[in-house]
Parts: sequence; C-alpha cells; structure tokens
Amino acid sequence: MLEYGLLACCIVLSSLGLVIVFLPWRKQMAKRMMLFGCGVLGVVGLAYWIWGAWPEQHAYLRQVANQQRVRAMLQSVKGPHELIDKLKAHLQQKPTSAQGWYLLGRLYVSQGESTLALQAFATAHQLQPNDALFSVNYAQSLFGQGDESFAEKARQLLSDVLQNDPKQPDALAMLAMDAYSRHLYQQAIDYWQRLLAQVPAQSDEAAALRKAIAKARQHE
Repeated sequence: MLEYGLLACCIVLSSLGLVIVFLPWRKQMAKRMMLFGCGVLGVVGLAYWIWGAWPEQHAYLRQVANQQRVRAMLQSVKGPHELIDKLKAHLQQKPTSAQGWYLLGRLYVSQGESTLALQAFATAHQLQPNDALFSVNYAQSLFGQGDESFAEKARQLLSDVLQNDPKQPDALAMLAMDAYSRHLYQQAIDYWQRLLAQVPAQSDEAAALRKAIAKARQHE
C-alpha cells in the first residue's frame, strides 16, 4: 500500500543519512551514535504515528475504497428495487451496519414505503443513537406517520439532538414547523431565530426565515 511504501522510503533514506553523518567518526563512537540515532528515529516515527497524518491517511484510503465499492454496486443494479434487495442481502450478512440501515431507509423513502423506512431508520438509530443524521431521519419518519405518540417520540429525539448540538439545523427546522402546526407560535419563533442566526443575512434562507417569523408573530 502507498503508506507502507512511503514508510519504507523514509526508513531507507534516514538510514543512509545516518551512515553518511556518522561515517567519519571512530568505530566505537560511530556505533554508539548509530544506536542513539536509531532510537531517535524510533521515537520520532512513533510520535508521527500518534500525532501525525498516518491515521487520517488510513481513514482517507478506507473512505476511497468504500466509495469505489458503492459505485461498483450502483453500476451493477438496474433499478431501486434491485438495489434494495442487494442492500437487504448485505444487511443479512452485516446486521450491525447502522449506515446500511440508514441507506435502506432512504431508499424506502424514495419508493414511498414509509413504514419500512421507519423500521430501517429505527434500527440505524438503535445501533448509533448519538448520530444526528440517523436521529433526524428517524424523527422525520416518525412525524410522517401522523400519530401523536410517534410525534412525541420524534420531538424527544430532536431535543436530544439539540442537547448534543444546539445548532443542528434540521432538528431546529423540524421542531419549528411542529411547534407552528400546534399553534405554539413563540416556540416556533424561537427555533426559527436560532436558525436565522446561522445563515447569511442576505441569503434566500434568511429571507424565508424572516417571513416565517413574521407570519408566526401575526398569530400571537
């Protein structure tokens, strides 16, 4: 792999450098200095592994490999239903893949299968309850069921998301719309104002938020 090739090159170059530097010294002193130099190299290499870019390099290479596998899978399927079947087969082999369950939920949403989407998002959330993306999609699916008990669970999920990230925009937007639909206009205004503080003042998003706030204030 690329990173191991780079490591080998660094070791070879460093060893050559040590030989060149210590060659003029007397034999015994050169040996001692060589051992010392190797120890320094070991410490520096370990420090680079812990604090340097090696972990990020490994993560990047894994991400690229995953993307390539996803592209290959997408090229091999003829439609969303076949993709759903392939993803379900994958999840039978790896049932603890939260990302897989989330993607299955998104596919079910695209096909209008709201109940199956809810089940998939629920599984993804159960596997990784602190992932904001999974929680937000699960909450949105719960709201879509049109049941008050599901809606209350969705509100709790979104409140938990905001506990971890008070600026999470999807959670703020959904809670604002939910509050407005229940005639809790001040709550809706509060959520929209928190969103407004995060977007550029002259953007279309800011204009839409100001209109929503103004409309809510007319009902107070």
